[in-house]
Amino acid sequence: MLELKELKDLHDKAYKHNQVTRERAADDLVFYWVSQWDDNLLGESSLQYRGEFNVLRKAGRKIIADLRANPIQVDFSPVDEDRDDGADLIDGLYRKDDLSNTSIEAYDNASAESVVCGVGDWELFTDYKSNRAGNKNQVIKRRPIHEANNNSFPDPNAKLLDKSDAKHWSILTAYSEDGYKDLVKELTGDEISGAVMDSFSNPEDSFSFPWIQGKNSLVYVVSFYHREQVKDKVITFSDPFGQELLLRESDLTDYMEELLEGGYKITDEQIIKRWQVTKYIASGERVLDSYAIAGEHIPVIRTYGERAFIEGEEHYEGVTRLAKDPQRLRNFQMSYLADIVSRSPRPKPIFNPEQIQGYEFMYEENGVENNYPYLLQNSKTPDGNPLPIGPVAQLPEQNVPVALVQSIQLSREAVADVAPANVPQDIADIDLSGKAVAGLQARLDEQSIVYQQNLKHAKRRDAEIYASMASDVYDAPRQESITLPDGSRKKVLNDLTNMEFEVFAEIGPSYSTKKEQTFDQLGAMIEKSAVIDPGMARLYLLKQSQLIDGVDMKDVRDYSRKQLLLGGYVEPDPENEEDMKIMQQAQQNQQPDANMVLAMAEQGKADANMAEVQRKAQVDQFNAMTDAQKIEVQQFDAQTKRMAVQVDAEEADANINMKRMDMMTKRIDAVNNQSFRARVN
Repeated sequence: MLELKELKDLHDKAYKHNQVTRERAADDLVFYWVSQWDDNLLGESSLQYRGEFNVLRKAGRKIIADLRANPIQVDFSPVDEDRDDGADLIDGLYRKDDLSNTSIEAYDNASAESVVCGVGDWELFTDYKSNRAGNKNQVIKRRPIHEANNNSFPDPNAKLLDKSDAKHWSILTAYSEDGYKDLVKELTGDEISGAVMDSFSNPEDSFSFPWIQGKNSLVYVVSFYHREQVKDKVITFSDPFGQELLLRESDLTDYMEELLEGGYKITDEQIIKRWQVTKYIASGERVLDSYAIAGEHIPVIRTYGERAFIEGEEHYEGVTRLAKDPQRLRNFQMSYLADIVSRSPRPKPIFNPEQIQGYEFMYEENGVENNYPYLLQNSKTPDGNPLPIGPVAQLPEQNVPVALVQSIQLSREAVADVAPANVPQDIADIDLSGKAVAGLQARLDEQSIVYQQNLKHAKRRDAEIYASMASDVYDAPRQESITLPDGSRKKVLNDLTNMEFEVFAEIGPSYSTKKEQTFDQLGAMIEKSAVIDPGMARLYLLKQSQLIDGVDMKDVRDYSRKQLLLGGYVEPDPENEEDMKIMQQAQQNQQPDANMVLAMAEQGKADANMAEVQRKAQVDQFNAMTDAQKIEVQQFDAQTKRMAVQVDAEEADANINMKRMDMMTKRIDAVNNQSFRARVN
């Protein structure tokens, strides 16, 4: 457990890190959302009119729209291949929670901030499914972290894009003084009387900033996540039927009663190292609360705009940074032009005094106040000399500098160079084909692809954290509602105990967009196959009918589904009552009447007789073949025996000859011996 001093030291180090980048990003937020004149460059301008001619905002909307039009598709794959059913469960749970209002708000806020200033965050947390007494089931939710650039501080040693290597993370929340007192009472039961003591850091003032921020009396509270490795014991239990259950020793207190009632016995123990995340809620005064959270990851997700490391320090920026200077210039030019128009005198005629002497009142009123049907003018002087008719000259207009007019267009182009907001002129053709439009869209998406890729990494990290939390939250079988890819829902028995998943993420169109594309493709296939294969054309038409949306079209979709089931094109869903009713009705409709049954029986007998005849013929043919094979075997056996007798005879004859030769050899030896003895004697 961390002490308050350790916690504050870690937070201060995280806050001091990257301060220059964060200050620039904070200026970007103000420039984009609040005022484009509230800075040192144009703050002292002498212009009376200060307008905002915002080209940047349109570019930002374009990128944000691209992010929302191309949602990230997340897919889970179980590490243990034997538990593949768990992937469908967590896919459905993730889709369900992904569509909640707080999740959508968290994504939209983080992606918008990443586009504007270069960084945005959101947070996952667990909450009880219901506030009713006795309901201990928890669910996973998300909440936005507003102004993450100024309020969310990851471990400064974390270098990865998704910050999965962070060991701690602090998130600041501002409370009024009364709100802080209520929080302390809620978490600790203590009541604070009097003023709140100064202690915790404030990001607006200094590194060691006061707990209370000046005139607004804002009290900052930190949600501090600390991740560390701990040793734990995993105990394997077996029930009377041999079913195994793995539990950590630290979790035994929650399940001991159920284990005893179920007759479980300990069969194995193992010491492991695992990651544990502890959440601290603290102020500069004290730690208000601390507890271990579900999962093994810090549940904060970060998404970036453009990001780089320069001289070992992280820098990030959004679409605002490079567009600020040309946008300022455009505002100044347009405001200067407005000043010229508003301050310049209107063109007026110039008369000699004698020309309008006595009629000056007719020339004093301007605009709508001049209601005279005509104006009078003297034609002669009092002494009878003629006067010129009409003004003798004209007061000129204020000239607009040529350079100003030219630079106004250049400034707009300068903004568009770094933050394009419109379709380029060379591709703005309303008669383009679908393939051409897709190609052009790819060109336009190049402006937002960096933001989309970074958001993909963030969503993948979100899914990893969600899976880790889900294995702890959904640790016992229970009925849960999941969302299918088409947006429909169904109830399943849910259990993700001790499951681990790999997570994959891809950028792609939403289900509704894919649905529209599939509808168009099926229409094209119907036209192509109508003449060649009417059966396939009918199949395509039925599939297309299932995708029809609109008022009062459910009967069309149901009919198409029924025909596809009866045709065997799709498998019935055992959990879908309508599918099972259709198949049962089809089986009943296929049962023939009595005459048909009799005819079928007679036909069956005839078929059986024919089969018997064919069987006997096949048996006779087989027997004949067998007899022929027996004869061949007998002939071969006889021939083999004859050959054996012949071999025996030849062998006997050879033996006789050998014996004869042996006898002759002995006789010759005897004769030779006798001759030798005779010579010797």
